[in-house]
Amino acid sequence: MRKKFEKRVLRSGKALFLATSLTLLFTMPVFAAGSGASIVTNGFDQIYTIIAALVSSIGTLLLLWGLFEWAQSLNTQDGGAQSMAFKRIASGLVATLGPQLVPIINSSIGKA
Repeated sequence: MRKKFEKRVLRSGKALFLATSLTLLFTMPVFAAGSGASIVTNGFDQIYTIIAALVSSIGTLLLLWGLFEWAQSLNTQDGGAQSMAFKRIASGLVATLGPQLVPIINSSIGKA
């Protein structure tokens, strides 16, 4: 029983050593801070702009839906519907204002 365990430990140790040595052997340095970095940064900025516009549009729809639902729940005096409407209004505000606040937060963190 003990010999099987020792063989298993030895075999797994060899496999670990082989995997580690191959990982260290085949490493390749990548210098991405050269002139090509602006291409990648511009691509990510464009993708961020598209996603921010999409999220802001969905937030506006949620905000309007929540406002109409709130007005309807005020008419019927339904407390549960008013609560759901306020939650929908809050989520719409967060989704609408969130993409505009992210660049402000990033610029303030970058200056610190």
